[in-house]
Amino acid sequence: MIDWDAELLAPVMAIFGEGEASQPETVPVYTPRGKAPFPLPDAVFDREYRSVDSLPDGSEATTIKPVLGVRAALFAIPPKVNDTVIIPRGGGKFIVKDQQPDGHGHILLILMGPVP
Repeated sequence: MIDWDAELLAPVMAIFGEGEASQPETVPVYTPRGKAPFPLPDAVFDREYRSVDSLPDGSEATTIKPVLGVRAALFAIPPKVNDTVIIPRGGGKFIVKDQQPDGHGHILLILMGPVP
């Protein structure tokens, strides 16, 4: 069986991820509700992720929202709606509104924010 995290996700996300390992203050910080925060050293942030949704009348609508791509291996428990994440270089604090795992160790977090 392929270890997607070790063979693909970790090396690629280390290149494109937010922050610098040598500068912890630049790394995103994830806070599960009621739990201790922890760093996400290779999360990939996109402020203007576009998705296309089909509407009941057959037309399509494009929405733009911030997202954060993360490795599932970094989470002791899966991310949940209303957890928060701070993106130091991306403009502040965001609330998780949805989480979409791909089945291979990557999770796309749909975010709302920034919030105060």
